[in-house]
Amino acid sequence: MTPAQVLASASLILLDFDGPTAHLFAGASARTVADRLAAQLAAAGVPLPDDADQYGPPELGAELIRQHRDQADTIEALVSAAETEAARTAEPTPGCRDMLDAAQRTGRPVVIVSNNSAAAVCAYLDKHHLTDYIAEVIGRPHAAPELMKPNPWPVHEAARRHHVPAADCVLIGDSATDIEAAQAAGAASIGYVNKPGKAECLNNAGATVTIADMHDLADAIHRIHDPSRGA
Repeated sequence: MTPAQVLASASLILLDFDGPTAHLFAGASARTVADRLAAQLAAAGVPLPDDADQYGPPELGAELIRQHRDQADTIEALVSAAETEAARTAEPTPGCRDMLDAAQRTGRPVVIVSNNSAAAVCAYLDKHHLTDYIAEVIGRPHAAPELMKPNPWPVHEAARRHHVPAADCVLIGDSATDIEAAQAAGAASIGYVNKPGKAECLNNAGATVTIADMHDLADAIHRIHDPSRGA
C-alpha cells in the first residue's frame, strides 16, 4: 500500500508532534531538558526515582504522576513548562508545512495528537504561524499518563470530536507507541522513519506504510486530487 492509498481512505489526519511536526529538543537536548526538569521537581519536593536519568521529559512526568498522584498538578505544571520552553527553539520537520498546506488546500482536517503538553504544541504552532493549519491539538491528558499513547485514547478522542469513526483516521508518527495507538483504535498509520533502523521498529509495530520524508505526504495528498502529478 502507498501513502496516497492510505491517505485517500482517511477523512481525518492525525499527526504526532515531536518528530513528524518538529524536532522539539533541537535547541537543548532531551537529556539536558530532562536533567533540568529533574532538578526543578526535586526542588519542589517531588521524590525522584533512582533511574530518573533514563527518562525523557514527558516520560519522567508520567512515571512521577503514577508514583505520586497527590503531586500530579505540580509535576504536570513543571513538565509542561519545560516542554513549552523547549518549543521556543524547536526546529520544523522538513516537509511538514508542505504537507499541512496540501491537506488544507484539499479540505483534509489535521489534528495533532501528542504525548507532549498541548501548551507546548500550541506555542510551537503559534511561533511558526501554523495554527491555522491545525483543526485541533490533543495533548497529554492532565494527570492521566495511562491515557498517553500507546493507549488509543487520543485517536478515539480526535475521532469523537470530529464525528468520524476511528477507522476513517490515519495517524502519522515516528514511534512504535504512535503505531500501536493507531492499531489499537482500528486506524491506519504512516510511520515516519527519521532515524536509521527505525523502519524495522515501525513495521514491527504494525505501520500500514512508512515514509522517510514528510514531503512525500504532500505529494501523496496532491496526487489523490490530481493523479496526473504522479505521472
